[in-house]
Amino acid sequence: MGLTVPDKAKVVDLKALIESSDVYRDDIEFVRNLIDNILEEKKERLERFEREKLERNKQREESERDKRECEIELEKIRLAQFEKQLEIANATRDLANTSHATEIVEPGSLIDNLESLIKSVKTLTIPVPVRSESFNLFFHSLEKSIPGQICA
Repeated sequence: MGLTVPDKAKVVDLKALIESSDVYRDDIEFVRNLIDNILEEKKERLERFEREKLERNKQREESERDKRECEIELEKIRLAQFEKQLEIANATRDLANTSHATEIVEPGSLIDNLESLIKSVKTLTIPVPVRSESFNLFFHSLEKSIPGQICA
């Protein structure tokens, strides 16, 4: 329309500026169509902004849910490791009780063999995660259980 709009113009000022213009007086229908187009564009931008906002919220919620699921999976792995450690402690205690009851010629070698067996069982019974995000935790716990034996 070729109008000069002041920097801090309000809606009332804009309306007065448009109504006093030659274009408005000569072609009212053109100005109305122009205003309708501007309002439609603004409405579409607002709707697009709302859709993007909803999508971001949805992605954030999914991310938080995945994080909680990973934490739960990690706790399950820790619980399984704790249960295995408890089984190992019980087996060691039972072995100590049976070795005191029966005299063995080489008690040290039997305990070494049992500890080796327990370590092997402990390594083999670490639960393998199903989700790909849990693999790093799995390998980290595996490296902690047998340090120095895994070569990358």
